[in-house]
Amino acid sequence: MKTKIVYILLGVIMIILIGLTINELIPKSAINSKQSGETTVVVEEKEMPNVKNADKVEVVHFHATQQCWSCSTIGKFTKQIVETKFTGEVANGKMIFKEVNLDLPENKEIIDTFQASGSSLYINAVKDGKNNIVQNMKVWQLVSDETAFTSYLETQLRSLL
Repeated sequence: MKTKIVYILLGVIMIILIGLTINELIPKSAINSKQSGETTVVVEEKEMPNVKNADKVEVVHFHATQQCWSCSTIGKFTKQIVETKFTGEVANGKMIFKEVNLDLPENKEIIDTFQASGSSLYINAVKDGKNNIVQNMKVWQLVSDETAFTSYLETQLRSLL
C-alpha cells in the first residue's frame, strides 16, 4: 500500500516537471493588445523590431531600485551609445532613451505598454503610429565586453533609422 502511494506521488511529480519543462521550451509568440487606440505588438523571439525608416525609436532600460552590476552596466552602456552615437536623432526627437524603475507605481503605464518584468532592454520602433516593441536579450551576452556591446547595439539601432 505504501509503495503504491510512493509511486503515485513520484508519477505526479514527474508529470509536473515535464509540464514545466515543456512550458519553458515553447517559444513566446507575438502578443497583440490595444493601448488607447493604438496597436502594441511585443515580439520576444527577435532582438530588434523588423522596421526600416522608423518615425521614432525608443530605447528603454527597465530596472529595479536595486541593480546588479550587469543591470546597471547595460543601462550605462545603452545611454552612452544613444547619447554619443545618435546625437542628431536625440536632438530632433527621433530617438529617445529612457530608464524606467519597475518598482515605482508612477511607471505602471509604460511597464504595461512594454509588458516589462525584471531588468530588461526594450527597443520600440514606432512606424505609422504603431509600436513595434522587442525585448533585446543579446545585450546580456555582451555586457562584459563594452566594445562588442557598443558595436552590436549601435548597428542594430542604425538599422531602424
